Amino acid sequence: MIISIETSTSDLSLTLLNTESILSHISIPIKNDLSEIIVPTIKMFLKDNSISFDDISFLAVGCGPGSFTGIRAIISTALGITISKSHIKSIGINSLAGLAMSALQEAKTLKVEYVISSIDSKKDDLFLQLFKINYTKNKLLPIVAISNIDTIKIEKLYNYFVINNLILREVLFVGHQSNKAKKIIENLNVSKNSIQNPDSLGVGKLASCIISNNISINKTTYAFDKFKPIYARSAQIKLK
Repeated sequence: MIISIETSTSDLSLTLLNTESILSHISIPIKNDLSEIIVPTIKMFLKDNSISFDDISFLAVGCGPGSFTGIRAIISTALGITISKSHIKSIGINSLAGLAMSALQEAKTLKVEYVISSIDSKKDDLFLQLFKINYTKNKLLPIVAISNIDTIKIEKLYNYFVINNLILREVLFVGHQSNKAKKIIENLNVSKNSIQNPDSLGVGKLASCIISNNISINKTTYAFDKFKPIYARSAQIKLK
């Protein structure tokens, strides 16, 4: 059984799943100090589903980019869990990849080739990453990262398309400021998914895919066998 956790933005979300189905999911606004509520919330979530950490085989965590405080708190908590429960294996997931995974079915329905994921950087710009969809039926990763994490102002979104040689009809945009993106590029495919922020559902689904298909984490660019914080900031990554 897998539990996935995401706190890269303003919500704490938890998902319980196995390799075949989603068993339970919650998402709650973070109104207090996350470090104070996260462990009790996880324990209550497990209790509500009549299980304990002894029933968990994998812990998947969204490792950012996003809220510095949220990323730091969840990774500290996750490390504590895996140290005290040594049978639980760690899977760290790039939160932009998790967000792209949450829009995968919508993207396939639209028959687009790419997903652009967007997360609020909290510095008047966006963290963006470009993913290509795998339409083959073999046991490969459902999405492949074809760019590094970039940070841009939403007003420069058209330049991002030009730089990455993207055709408008082949792209689905999901995440922060999607409505504004639609106003800037009128014919842009914008996700209608209710999930427009990083969520444990996408993180969990991606981790489940990696586990069920026996994909080596080392062969991905967005999953890790350790909880590795992604503290991307404008000063640290390419500004366009």
